[in-house]
Amino acid sequence: MSNAIVPDSHSNRLAFFLNLKQGIADNATELGFDAATLASIYDLLDPLIDKYQALVDAELAVVAASANADQVYTFKKDGLLALFANLRANPKLTGGMGEAMKIFSQTSAHDPNGIQPKIKVVAQPGQVRVTGSKDYAELVNIYMRLVGTVAWTLVGIRRKKFPFDDQTPLKVAGAAEVREYAARGVINDEEVGLMSDIVEVTFAG
Repeated sequence: MSNAIVPDSHSNRLAFFLNLKQGIADNATELGFDAATLASIYDLLDPLIDKYQALVDAELAVVAASANADQVYTFKKDGLLALFANLRANPKLTGGMGEAMKIFSQTSAHDPNGIQPKIKVVAQPGQVRVTGSKDYAELVNIYMRLVGTVAWTLVGIRRKKFPFDDQTPLKVAGAAEVREYAARGVINDEEVGLMSDIVEVTFAG
């Protein structure tokens, strides 16, 4: 019988502790555990469950908040671009003011249309680690989908550097799945250039 291995990702670790506690409770009589023994085991597991539950809830809140912020940004983007244009056209705006407000576009000798990130992926316990290079982009968006599907899911939003650890859980618990990953460069909050080559990995959770 193999030793139990505690997963690395927060959500998988929480599920592991919850499952362990329930399994012990369900089999306490068969295992010969009296009330005092169960109490000591719960004293060990409950603080872990509480902390990881709070952490997972916080991570889900961050994901939701990020999605909400992106929606608001998309809604307000035209207004922002108009504001930038009005500021730049203001005859009283000095170069120092514009630099301080960072409203001047950053120029680059590299053609943004030719930017193409390069990525590699490796499955790890509880996550898929994505490494690579941005190829002159300021940031990079990372996408994932299951092999055989069409739609991509944005799992890494405007990442400044690698590595990125995708902790998206298995679509079906306990069933290994083959995933595809790709990346796209981002400059001034806009995706630019070409999507990276698609890379494939088998993830078992």
